[in-house]
Amino acid sequence: MGSCRTRAARGPPPTAVTDANPPDAPRPLAALLRTVGAAAYAGLAAALLALLLALVLPDGLWSAPLAAALVAAVAAVLFGVQVRRVEAALQRAHGDAARVAEAADELPQRDRFLALAEREWARVGRYGGSVAMLLVEVDRLRQVTYRLGPEVADELLRALAREIGKSLRSADCVARFDDAQLAVFLPQADPTGALDVADRVRDGVGQLAVPGMPAGMQLTASIGVTVQRPHHLALVTLVADTVAALHAARQAGGNCVRMAPDGGPWMRPPAGSYGDHPAAREGD
Repeated sequence: MGSCRTRAARGPPPTAVTDANPPDAPRPLAALLRTVGAAAYAGLAAALLALLLALVLPDGLWSAPLAAALVAAVAAVLFGVQVRRVEAALQRAHGDAARVAEAADELPQRDRFLALAEREWARVGRYGGSVAMLLVEVDRLRQVTYRLGPEVADELLRALAREIGKSLRSADCVARFDDAQLAVFLPQADPTGALDVADRVRDGVGQLAVPGMPAGMQLTASIGVTVQRPHHLALVTLVADTVAALHAARQAGGNCVRMAPDGGPWMRPPAGSYGDHPAAREGD
């Protein structure tokens, strides 16, 4: 699934959840096997105890059946308790699996993306290199939302993020930049590498299909790309140029990639802005 990931050099990554069950919860299959085994032992113990009681109780035709019935009742209660424990473990496992899947599908938002990008920007400033940024927008996403509903449009962006994440490196990051855009940050990327990623993303959009989409519906995307240049003195200027590059791709009719020019910034963002520009929201 697409997500922001950081280098191992910055410290050990957070522990990944790889099992639907928490460490201290019994595994349902193992618990079920233990229950079946316990039932077998309980049946054997019940038979032996019934035989013992039949020998101890006063003689009579009722003594052996009564003893067997009493022991069977106790065994049934114990078995029922074990079954309830297994059912509870299965329910916990199902809930944990759902929460893990939901957490894995959650995209980092704009603030988280910018924080990680600032960290990489500072790293490049200390050690050298360059970074690149992409802004990806599904063409006519607003029309898709009106036609198919916001849930389908939202799932479409999540599916696109997952598809992008498959081809990214461990230090790369994909996040939701706003309601209609995904941002991709590529540390240590040159123009060729950034454009290669953008072209793969554009090609992959046409293959997307999510529940609720009509069969045969083809999607396209506009992508703006910026690679760090000398005039990018701060991350804000890199973001602003990427916004402008995305706008240029949209103005060209969509379904294309546009890269910010080398010669200088396309626009000067207001102080403290991260590329918010009305042009980036036109044309839906």
